[in-house]
Amino acid sequence: MEILKNSKLLTCIVPKGAAVGLQRALIERWQLHAANIHHARGVGRNVPLSKRGVGEQLEKEVLEVVLDSGIADAVFEFAYDHLELADHPGGMIYMVTQPGSTVFELPEIPSES
Repeated sequence: MEILKNSKLLTCIVPKGAAVGLQRALIERWQLHAANIHHARGVGRNVPLSKRGVGEQLEKEVLEVVLDSGIADAVFEFAYDHLELADHPGGMIYMVTQPGSTVFELPEIPSES
């Protein structure tokens, strides 16, 4: 089992429906196939207190991918640009350092004869 030293975890919290497009772009540009997507709910920081009821929560998607530290900054910039966060607020992206992580690998699948 291969262990990455000083890897980074990239987390993107995006509006519902945006994570799959980012995942496809990461596969095409960086060949990053091991990303996790899950769903979340909550209210934004800029939502007024009068609107913060149970029915006012927004659905979000969270994409997480572990990166080698050598490409992490470039992938971060790529994801930020792809999501157009500078022009369209409503998402958040951040990255944290991990002391180590295992490489995600699929098992060999025997061919059918």
